[in-house]
Amino acid sequence: MINLKNNKGIIFGATGFIGRQVALEMSKRKVKLVLHGKTKKKLEELYDEIQNQYNIKQILLPGDFKKKSFFDTLLSLVSSRFSELDFLMHFAGNFERLSPLTNFSHSEWDAMVEININSYWRVLKELEPLLKKSRKPKVIFTINENSSNGLPYQNIFSLSSATKKNLGSIFFQENKKLKIEMIIANIPFLNNGQTSIIKSKKKELRDDIALRIIEKAFKDKKNETAIINL
Repeated sequence: MINLKNNKGIIFGATGFIGRQVALEMSKRKVKLVLHGKTKKKLEELYDEIQNQYNIKQILLPGDFKKKSFFDTLLSLVSSRFSELDFLMHFAGNFERLSPLTNFSHSEWDAMVEININSYWRVLKELEPLLKKSRKPKVIFTINENSSNGLPYQNIFSLSSATKKNLGSIFFQENKKLKIEMIIANIPFLNNGQTSIIKSKKKELRDDIALRIIEKAFKDKKNETAIINL
């Protein structure tokens, strides 16, 4: 098991399907975390679970990605706790439904774009200064690579998977000298959306994915952007 004790990082979407289990596993390994979630209630439930299981206090960061004011204070809030970030993980997503592209209302589309696409750029923009201060910083996103090829009726999920692949590649290329490693984790069963899961899938599958994300993403690698298949 990779030793990550006292690493510092932030997990966006920490109360979601995969983010929650990654947060628990990281806490088990004594990683110092800022945990983001949309609602304070779900974050507090996660906080209590971490405290009860691993006796470690993590930092909670409630915030709605649809509100740009959240990003205005993001850097100052995180930097008040951590002088650097060893990693940034983003697991948040909102996939409303299978539907033709033009069957959404303007407000529905705007909300999905803010959460599934814009938030990924915004967190990089705001927290890049803290990543640059780490010796071996990592940025970790998740996608479904099959969906990134543009599957019909998967609308924003297909678009966001493709965007995250390209966003990661661009960010890495522009920051090569800074040695910020970009990891794109391809999760095949995420074909129904980032935070939803086929009902027949068991908890063990989620736990296994969380472990594999951590073990594969934090193995020593060359300075590169990479898609890891889980």
